[in-house]
Amino acid sequence: MPIRTGSSSGLAAAPTPAPPPSSASSAASRRRPSSTTRSGLSGPAVIASLVIGLGLCLNLMNLGFLTLDHSSTHDYHTEIITHLLGFGEGGKHHIRIKDDDEDTDVEGGGGGGGPDDDDINLDDDKVLGEIEKVEDLLDADESMAAKSGHLDEVHAFKKVISRAVANLELCNSLPKVKGPPAKEVQQITDTPMLSEFGIMNALSEWIGKVEGEKNANNAAGQHRGNNDEATAYPVCHLPPASSCQTRTYTAVLMSHATDRLKKLKGGVVDLCGRGATEEVILVWNSPRSLLESDSGGIGQELLGWDKDPSHKMRIFFALENGLENNLLNRYHPSIKPKSEAVMFFDDDGPFFDERAMSKVGFELWRRNSDVQNAAFPRNLRVLSDRMKDMQKQGLDLYLKSILERSKGRNGDAEEGEVDDIPFTPTCRERTGDIIEYNFFVFPQFGANMALPSGSIIHRNYLCFIWHPAFEELRKFIREHPTHPDDQTVSAIISQLSGKPPRAFPRTIKKGKTEDKANLRGGGGSVVNSKATNSTKRRRLLASEEEYIDDGIFLTEEEGNQLHVDQNHRRLLWQQKNWGPMREEAANSLIGYFGSLNAGSIGWCAGTQYQKKQPRSPGGFSCDPEFPTLDMVPWIKHGGLGFDICTD
Repeated sequence: MPIRTGSSSGLAAAPTPAPPPSSASSAASRRRPSSTTRSGLSGPAVIASLVIGLGLCLNLMNLGFLTLDHSSTHDYHTEIITHLLGFGEGGKHHIRIKDDDEDTDVEGGGGGGGPDDDDINLDDDKVLGEIEKVEDLLDADESMAAKSGHLDEVHAFKKVISRAVANLELCNSLPKVKGPPAKEVQQITDTPMLSEFGIMNALSEWIGKVEGEKNANNAAGQHRGNNDEATAYPVCHLPPASSCQTRTYTAVLMSHATDRLKKLKGGVVDLCGRGATEEVILVWNSPRSLLESDSGGIGQELLGWDKDPSHKMRIFFALENGLENNLLNRYHPSIKPKSEAVMFFDDDGPFFDERAMSKVGFELWRRNSDVQNAAFPRNLRVLSDRMKDMQKQGLDLYLKSILERSKGRNGDAEEGEVDDIPFTPTCRERTGDIIEYNFFVFPQFGANMALPSGSIIHRNYLCFIWHPAFEELRKFIREHPTHPDDQTVSAIISQLSGKPPRAFPRTIKKGKTEDKANLRGGGGSVVNSKATNSTKRRRLLASEEEYIDDGIFLTEEEGNQLHVDQNHRRLLWQQKNWGPMREEAANSLIGYFGSLNAGSIGWCAGTQYQKKQPRSPGGFSCDPEFPTLDMVPWIKHGGLGFDICTD
């Protein structure tokens, strides 16, 4: 049951709950309201009330005054829409965007390139038809999905659809600006942009297959649910909020060429020597013969380890398992990781040391296994005041929920339970919203995605990443010149979990009583223990700089201080327009879901090391940037988050 996005721009008016049935319902109930709503508010006042009311509603929800029955995704969707648009008369009135005799377009600034038929009336019969389709989808009989075992999966997808519909509703409630935009997405590749809010069609089509959507062409009313495609792919389940019982992790590396085997071998040896490593999986995206014929002999050595049942490393030969050379192969369910915790590294590192990954990152994951945990987080900047305000609200609520959960108030969440954190609608077609890819920092607060190296996710997400419903996203990764698997994986996980990532420090400084030995497992240098955020901008370690796939920026002074070789900045400088292409991909992917998560919470949350930094992503930073072990709260008795996993 696809959801049409209507107009030539791909952006249609989103559904709003129909008024309760009454004897007067029909054409009269769908009549266009006058120049003021029944609540007595003028059009601009209603728009202002929308934004204020949304923030108030979300704050009340997180304070416990408003609750949602998450057992019913339809009710969840209705609650969201009601609180977004339901001001006055119990939410029964309709919001007017433009009346026949007035113009609410805003002069100048941000929007251009939107639909010609942008004067959207939420009472139109066409829009009501869209409402009915969404209501049918979210309220459909789930007996067939339950029978086939897809019920958890369907509920997860319906939450994503509900969020997209609510955000589309909010976008269409905003006045369309006209005039030249302040900044436009640079479409500099030949890869078409993904459809804005396209996730609704993709997931609704899949749900129709497993829920038994009626075939309108079949007069007998037969169902086409549980077809071959739906039954062939495994059923996916969301992970639990915490996985305290998990004691080990699987480390995954991926490669396809022999020129990096020396660094890769060093990483494998390092990871296999760590106590919490259960196994190391090398995903090999080239023929086996390339390793067999390696002139340096390392390929043959890796093959020998693979054949040794006592060795922690094994090789997954992608081509022999029916896959093509694809960056997403490291996330393929066929690799079958033994542990529920899956830790990723690029083939040439950086392989962050055992203390950062095992004692800090892995312990954070055990307490937050339903989200992506990141050592290399990235921020996606928003530009409009509306989006900045909503990002701040969302991050504040995320921080509050983490502090409350760390006190043990909701640490026993069941599998699949999430307390959704508000996402910020991206209204590209309506108001010209765009996202900027922030290459300058690896922020603890306000990060919306993660680079692969040093990221940890739950094994259950592998099933979702390769789910048939997300094929359009995988096709985009294959075709786009930057192959943005990292952005895509982060977006999928945050949308399914309803939460942003968590961030942890990629380096742990030595304490006063600790051994002065090298703390970087991959052979790097120890961080200067005196460096703090208050006087120095966040930067990469010199030993890490050459590994970053999405490029970095350092000031000339920092570059000289760290002895950075400009030639090591591989992709951003070697390929023309790499930065703008990454930004183009980010706008395409975030627009596809229609919203951006509020941003990460850093390692220092709730401690004396959390500092207000209005100019930093998320408005906070951790000072020092790289802590000693005794500063990290969740690994010491009495620290924030420690009691989530006490065994």
